[in-house]
Amino acid sequence: MKINNFNKRAVSKISLLLATVIVAASCNKPLPDAMPIIYAGANASTVSLGSVINSDTTYSIYKAAATRVGALAMLSDSTKVFTIFLPNNAAFRASGIASEVVIGLLPITSVGGIVQYSIIPGEQFLSTDTTLTRFPNLQLPTALTIGVLPGTTVPLKMTIFPSKRSNGFWANNIPVVAPDLKFQNGVIHLVGAVVAPPAQTLKGDLYSNPNLTFFKAAIARADSGASGLNKLDSLLGYGVTNMTVLAPNDAAFQTLLFGLIYTSLKQGPDSNYAAQIAQALSATPAVFSNPALYSVITPAMVKGILAYHFLATIARGDTSFKPNIRVFSNNFATTPGVFYTTLVNSSVPPLLQPGVMAQATFTGPFVSSLQFKGAGTFPPGGAPYSGAAANALVNPATGLLDHPGVNGNYFVIDKVLLPQ
Repeated sequence: MKINNFNKRAVSKISLLLATVIVAASCNKPLPDAMPIIYAGANASTVSLGSVINSDTTYSIYKAAATRVGALAMLSDSTKVFTIFLPNNAAFRASGIASEVVIGLLPITSVGGIVQYSIIPGEQFLSTDTTLTRFPNLQLPTALTIGVLPGTTVPLKMTIFPSKRSNGFWANNIPVVAPDLKFQNGVIHLVGAVVAPPAQTLKGDLYSNPNLTFFKAAIARADSGASGLNKLDSLLGYGVTNMTVLAPNDAAFQTLLFGLIYTSLKQGPDSNYAAQIAQALSATPAVFSNPALYSVITPAMVKGILAYHFLATIARGDTSFKPNIRVFSNNFATTPGVFYTTLVNSSVPPLLQPGVMAQATFTGPFVSSLQFKGAGTFPPGGAPYSGAAANALVNPATGLLDHPGVNGNYFVIDKVLLPQ
């Protein structure tokens, strides 16, 4: 795919999330002392990565950023090796950074985050490396340090997630448009937009999203009586993990809650006014903390529903599923009928259920549609997975479907998925 064609299509939607680097525990690993794989430079190149960035005018914005934070000299060192997911000028412009002048006006922490997050030190990865085909992606430490392991001097590195599928090669959810440009001391993969480092944990991002106020209230109700990492709230704020969360928006929760409350009221003395009362009660997130509804909206029921929205896997020899999988929109299958297990799959054998069904649809280089189906229907009684699909909604900050965080990724969906 040619870069010009790429930029004429979906890239223009992207506006860069200018992340301020945070100092916190995260899912990232310290940089390993790996033995680098040395590939021959393109056409027996003796040109270093730093030299090509310095001399090629199509990289002038990246050059300005790398120079500002002192990274250009590092990339010119022929005794070291690197992999760079490099945005050229067109990719920077697609991401909302129009020129070198803008780089000079940004906070230096943001510029440093952009540059350091694009660099994998100590190793070279080509698009043909088989590790890139594992599901959902490969996790690699970048040059971006965000702190140290508690009680040690070992640095914590923000990690990036390359992946390779039949529909392309990716860094997180950003397509690589020209892979495997090999030079003296490393390899460049040109990306179609800036791969921005995440700035918040999932908890911080989810709780500040104005369309997820019911989701936040549901978490509080589900956590009633729980403590520590048994609380979903604590899990969302736990930096040392990878998670994927499907977060129903406010309208989705209102629809479900109206149905639950209406069904309950139809069986009581207020049956003639059930619809009006249910409409009023389900209109605000306070519905979850209304004592009159505690028997209808129990913590166990809410936690069971929410657990169905956390993707999870199980290790060989283990007996429980854990929320340890970070899936981007481009990692989901494009074929129908593919299942992804969740925290509801709490033990094996037997497998309690297949999980949620998901399917991605691409338009050009990006996922334009991502749908999820749950096993349950409301009212109960429908065939499993026969209900209407939940659609992932566009992140207005990026024009894409993903909401990347330090400890995972989440999708806002327009329907509550039911496990049964």
